[in-house]
This record gives sequence, C-alpha cells and structure tokens, in this order.
Amino acid sequence: MDWIIENPGQSLVTIGIVLLIVEMLLLGFSTFILTFVGLSTIVTGIAIAIGLLPSDLLTILVSNAVLASVFAILLWKPLKQFQNRQDTHAVKNDLIGLEFVLPDSIGPSTSCKHRLSGVEWQVKSATEISAETSVTIVKTDVGVLWVEAA
Repeated sequence: MDWIIENPGQSLVTIGIVLLIVEMLLLGFSTFILTFVGLSTIVTGIAIAIGLLPSDLLTILVSNAVLASVFAILLWKPLKQFQNRQDTHAVKNDLIGLEFVLPDSIGPSTSCKHRLSGVEWQVKSATEISAETSVTIVKTDVGVLWVEAA
C-alpha cells in the first residue's frame, strides 16, 4: 500500500491499463466508459510521473474527470463506428453447391418450399426454372435458398 502512495504516477498508469484490459477482454467494448477513464488515468499518471501535475488527490480527480470528458467527446463517434462495423462479404456454407430436384416451378416472382436437413426452406431463383429440374444452391439467406439450374 505504501508503494501506491509513494508512486502515484506509476500506480495510475497501472490502474489505467487494467481498466483498458477489463474493457476489451471482459466487456468486449460494449461500453466505452472504462476506456475513457482508463485513458484519462494513464495520461494523468504520466503527467504526474514527469512532473507536470502535483500528486495530490484533488488534482488526480479533477484531471481524470476533465480528461475522461475530453476523450469521450473526441472518441465517441469513431469508437461507435468501430463497434457498429458489419461484415459485408458473403458467408460460404456447406449448402452452397448442393444439388436437388426442384419440386415445383419457380421464377423471379414465384417460389416454392423444399425440406432440407430438417428445415423447410423457401426456394427462389432469378430465372424461370420448371418443376423436376435439377438445381444447385448458389446462395443462402435466412430461410431462403437461391438456386440456379444445374
């Protein structure tokens, strides 16, 4: 405990790093509060360690509050965009390339049902395909198999 009081700069940097690790590993960037407080604690610790700030409790608290607010204002939008980023590439799955015989005729405006792997799928196509035609799955959506004539 004496080490923390005697070395406030190093202690604050260590606490800030721990807060960032908790935010990333345990919370998965679901909240940014620990990120802002962790960054402000690290900056305050460095400022105290190099002598820019005195090491009294009031200075530490005010510096953390001000810096956390500044980090929140500056980093909120970029971190929110990072958090909301979505993958846009098509997912390759085991159903793509699978062939089966189409039970009914389908086309751009019509579809039919097909039971596959215990699930009833809606089968769609961008072109007209007649019943009893062998088709290949080219794409899947939620509950939908997109096919082309084999």
